[in-house]
Amino acid sequence: MKLLIYFHFFAPSIGGVENAVQSLAGGLLALPAPQGSREFDVTVVTQTARGEVDDAAYPFRVLRQPSLIRLWQAIREADAIHIAGPALLPMALSFLAGRPVVIEHHGYQAICPNGLLVHQPDGSICPGHFQAKHYRECWRCQRSELSPLRTFISLLLMFPRRWLSRKAAANLAISHHVTRAFVGSSPQTQRQ
Repeated sequence: MKLLIYFHFFAPSIGGVENAVQSLAGGLLALPAPQGSREFDVTVVTQTARGEVDDAAYPFRVLRQPSLIRLWQAIREADAIHIAGPALLPMALSFLAGRPVVIEHHGYQAICPNGLLVHQPDGSICPGHFQAKHYRECWRCQRSELSPLRTFISLLLMFPRRWLSRKAAANLAISHHVTRAFVGSSPQTQRQ
């Protein structure tokens, strides 16, 4: 199976999610398959520049900063897509290509315009204004940190992001808390 794993950040960027993506890709390649072949052919797609990293040292292919056309080609070549975080462009392209998508949620980007589920400017926990269709509250929250144009774009992009997340074959959450917050948005959410 040809699997594409999309994550905006990857080595040389350092972080827990970057390590998790590397472990997932390497672990899938290590799975035994019938007749000594590999079960998975894995490609990691990222927007992170290579820097000093030698991509040839990885047991999987790394595609960095692909153009829109190259990203489309990579998605069309894959049998399934795993997206670490609800990245809008790869979700939309995967949907258009008819590829099954698994979204790994590390935060609340699919249900909250600021992705934190924190109401600004007071810093309180958001009760789920976007899910409750209280878009004026989302506007006020975003407006405390962004220009009117960026606020408008941020809110506008939430609709396709949430819709595409709900269309995913599966939504995985990294904690019970993320799962509980997201469950109202997708019946296929599971905790990793």
